[in-house]
Amino acid sequence: MVTGISRGTIARAVDLLELDPGDVAKAVGCTPGTLKRWRRGVQDPSPRHLGQLELLDDLMHQLGEKARTRQRARAWFDSRVPALGNHRPRDIFLTGNLAHLVVYLRRLERL
Repeated sequence: MVTGISRGTIARAVDLLELDPGDVAKAVGCTPGTLKRWRRGVQDPSPRHLGQLELLDDLMHQLGEKARTRQRARAWFDSRVPALGNHRPRDIFLTGNLAHLVVYLRRLERL
């Protein structure tokens, strides 16, 4: 079962970015009910969803490393970023384009 990734990753995203689990479900491309089943270990993510969860895990890792504080991570997530087309990372996250955010964060030294 891949619940170690899904449980820990989802919990970090909810906590670090003050997200609703429904927002995480939207970003990963599943329903809130499916997300809940993953977190409880009742169901495994499909390969497509597993890919999104792995990107989410990478995003949480990169953000924690680059922002270094919860406050800085949340401020970045909700501010407009010129290098991201003046979009808020939160808006990009909700479209499910997690790879775009991961690539952006990997290029930075710090936020």
